[in-house]
Order: sequence, then C-alpha cells, then structure tokens
Amino acid sequence: MSQKSKRRVLQLFGFIIGLLFGYFRPSQMQAMLPVLAIGVGIGYFIFSTILSDEEKSTDDVGWFPFIQMVMYFIIGGVLSSNVLLALELLSQ
Repeated sequence: MSQKSKRRVLQLFGFIIGLLFGYFRPSQMQAMLPVLAIGVGIGYFIFSTILSDEEKSTDDVGWFPFIQMVMYFIIGGVLSSNVLLALELLSQ
C-alpha cells in the first residue's frame, strides 16, 4: 500500500468517525469545533513552512496524516451535526 493510499484510508476513517460523532453528539461537536479547527490551522501553517524548503516532501513529515485525519473528522462531524441541528430547528 502506497503512502498516498494510507493517507486516504486515514482520511476516510477520520471522516466516518466524525460523521458518527456529529450524529450522536451534535452539541459537543459544535463545542469542540473551534479548538480543533485552530489546531488544524496551526498544523497546516507549520506544515507549509516546513515544505517551503525545496528538499522536503509530504512523506518526510510524519505528523501530517494525523492533521489531515483531524481535518476530515471536523468535516464529517460538522456535516452531520449541522444537519441534525437544522432538522431540530425546522421541527419546532
């Protein structure tokens, strides 16, 4: 399995876990969103400064797949929690 395939599997895993977490705990997902988003943003900023060196590649940064997994967790959680919260508001 190539590095890109492993990263895609981790991204899919993070997305599915985020969907489930956002479905079962939508209010907690909304509360965690700012902290996780700031952490991912800082991680991507550090990653971009590391990659500004021409000799580096994405495979050299071992923690980057974790940052991507958290980002996809955020996306999945926000999608499912927002749908549930919108349905709750419409039913009132």
